[in-house]
Amino acid sequence: MLLISIAALAFGLSFFFALGGVGSAVALVPALIAIGVPGGVARPVALLVNVASLGGATIHNLRNGKFKPGSWWPLIVFSLPAAPVGAWVSSRIPQDLLQGVFAFFMVFSGLLMMLPVRQTREKERETCPPLGGALLGTASGMISGMLGVGGGGVIVPTLYAMGFRSQHIAMVTALTVPFSSLTGFIAYRAMGPLNMDVCLTVSAAALAGGMIGTRAMHRIDQSKVRLILALALMASGGRILWKMVG
Repeated sequence: MLLISIAALAFGLSFFFALGGVGSAVALVPALIAIGVPGGVARPVALLVNVASLGGATIHNLRNGKFKPGSWWPLIVFSLPAAPVGAWVSSRIPQDLLQGVFAFFMVFSGLLMMLPVRQTREKERETCPPLGGALLGTASGMISGMLGVGGGGVIVPTLYAMGFRSQHIAMVTALTVPFSSLTGFIAYRAMGPLNMDVCLTVSAAALAGGMIGTRAMHRIDQSKVRLILALALMASGGRILWKMVG
């Protein structure tokens, strides 16, 4: 029953967050912990879910010619080594402190996603300078490995603030997050054993949810999706902080 519950959460959250091009790990980690999965297991499983759900989304976008990687390779390259470093750091931090950082991260990401985006022609960008991509890749990779959430929670609000269009941000996130999530998962796997039956089942469910969500993404109002995702992140983060204070 626990495996079925985990698979259902992976499918549902991957579908919902794929609508905004964000990996579902940021919501999946607290959801798994809430049903009894230890944090040390929830984080690598959530990273693997990101690989499956957003990897499927990227395949869909590339096959349909909706997105070209272009200038985003520095972001990917610098996120690859940063994620294992973040995973190692998480093993050296007290779990209560890590949980608090995670909750603040969720609330902060939600607040940034609610900021209005300027839609003037000068601000509608599609390329990222190499240095900016490298810095963003390093930061998102560290957060991805340390909290087990993927880098979408860093990438999405940053690109919104820089003036990129919503659908373009969703496709950039779907392209870049699987790489840092994969190296983060490998780092957790190297630090201790994981139940691979659970990992494979959850990956299959996340892949299905992510691909269906990506197909729906191009047919709906992205501003409404962004608002819903932001409110969901803030509510989840606030709930964790409230329980910690209690």
